[in-house]
Amino acid sequence: MFVIYNILVVITYSCVSIEVMSSSSGAPATACDSMTPGHGYAPMTVPCPFETLLSQTEMSSSDVLTVTIQQSVSSTQSFKGFLIMAFDKKTDGVVGTFKMASSDESSKTLDCGGVYENAATHRTSSLKQSVTFEWIPPESFDGQVFFRTTFVESFSQYWVKELSEQTVNVIRSEITTPTTTESSPTTKLPLPDVYDGCGVSKGCIATPDGCVESKSCSMMTTYRKMNNDHLQLEIYGQMKGDEYVAVGFSTDSKMGSDSVAECVQYRNVLATYQSYNTKNRNNERFPTNVEGFILDVSTFSEGYIYCSLQHPLVYQNHNENFDLNKPHYILMATGSTGKDNIQQHSKEEKSRSSVDLTNGFSVSYFNESRILKQLHGSFMVVAWLVAASVGVLMPRYMKKTWVGKQFMKKDLWFVFHRGLMVIAWTLTVAGFIIIFVDVGGWVSESVSENPHPLIGCITTVLAFIQPFMALMRPLPHAPNRYIFNWAHMLVGYSAHTLAITCIFLAVEMEEAQLPYETYWVLTAHVCCYVGAHLLLTFLARRKSKTSQTPQHNYSEDERGTFGRKLILAWYSCIVVAISFTVIVFIAGP
Repeated sequence: MFVIYNILVVITYSCVSIEVMSSSSGAPATACDSMTPGHGYAPMTVPCPFETLLSQTEMSSSDVLTVTIQQSVSSTQSFKGFLIMAFDKKTDGVVGTFKMASSDESSKTLDCGGVYENAATHRTSSLKQSVTFEWIPPESFDGQVFFRTTFVESFSQYWVKELSEQTVNVIRSEITTPTTTESSPTTKLPLPDVYDGCGVSKGCIATPDGCVESKSCSMMTTYRKMNNDHLQLEIYGQMKGDEYVAVGFSTDSKMGSDSVAECVQYRNVLATYQSYNTKNRNNERFPTNVEGFILDVSTFSEGYIYCSLQHPLVYQNHNENFDLNKPHYILMATGSTGKDNIQQHSKEEKSRSSVDLTNGFSVSYFNESRILKQLHGSFMVVAWLVAASVGVLMPRYMKKTWVGKQFMKKDLWFVFHRGLMVIAWTLTVAGFIIIFVDVGGWVSESVSENPHPLIGCITTVLAFIQPFMALMRPLPHAPNRYIFNWAHMLVGYSAHTLAITCIFLAVEMEEAQLPYETYWVLTAHVCCYVGAHLLLTFLARRKSKTSQTPQHNYSEDERGTFGRKLILAWYSCIVVAISFTVIVFIAGP
């Protein structure tokens, strides 16, 4: 039974790694050329049960096309992932940009070949019957366009570059100059010196560190109180094309229930808007700005956008009252924008502490220290990828190794097991405390949005009770000893399984800043763990079959000891190397 349970635990690890490795958060940019997922399976050759539909077959280059990918009429199948791009029928080159609704939680845009938003892919691996988004042709484009879509039904079942049955004929439209007063300032204005007066006549918060002194900031907000109960805000940032730079005012440093001021360029038109970050972290732009929200000047030059505006100190936004006389955390973000709303940010920053916008003219920077997060991640990696994963091998396979050798009247296998598990326990508890200090308590995200914190807490609780269970273990020959053995094993393996799952989930978290290659490294750890168990189990089974009589000499190691020691040494070296690699990723740039 123990072996069966152990194999089930190993299979669980493998399933977790496979699910994560299947690009559950969307296709990577490296898949753009082939549009083929790197699952290791050949694409399906049977007819595709999904299709790509276009809202029209002829349009102006100034219009927007609605694209829907869905089940075929005769199909009841669902897809988990997709990658779609539009192609010029004449040149077979990728054209146009995709836009998603701010409320769309199932899809996102992708930058292929260094061109922003020219593809769309899934955001989650949930089952989908249909997904709808917008496609915008280049302004001066004239010609026919078709779409290719890769559909992923499961890890081993997918269809590559399925052609849309329809094509759309795009007719070049005449470009007219907008006459709206909201965006009347033009890009022909010179870019002001946004750094002038920082720390003297206005407050400035920027990124990266030290950029104000060197005048090399990629994003910056400046603020000063005016005499008419308004703030003078400047929003400045590096961007290209149809993008935005936005500043948000938050009472709790987290995205959600925030008032936002946007500085936007869309189709070569500059504008400022007010919007709101909802509690579920979507952004909603308002049809009209509040009274007193006035754009003074905006310009775009040499890859930088600049907006100067007057912003009321006290106002109502999304039925919530905001008073910027009180300190607020400053959030800044940049990303792509559509006609009616901004898209998910490609870069975000938040102030280290709340900022008094009405008093003093300080210069501060967004970049917060990641030391606590890095310590948390490193502690958990050492605890579970090294200490726990080696420690759990001892009681199962090494009890009849180092026979007759003791330390402080304890068998060496037990000394190693206890020492490694104490290390795992200590680092887990320390890592748990560190991350709670860093994030200031429990995070506001739902479990479905981010299960990592909840699974981490369960893992910590299970790990925490293990040594106390061990202290209460009965004597080896006590009649109830088997109950302790099973309980101790189940709690330990459950904690180990959840911990590895939690580490996989952490790679998806934006705060971790881990590269995609981390998945491969973690999967290598799972494979090594599986291999070590299988080899040690094989040796144990072979020994039991070859033994004709019970071994009575308890002063000598059991046959196969050298093989067990060799496998243990091999496994220990590999997991240390793997853990070191993951820690290097955590330390990151």
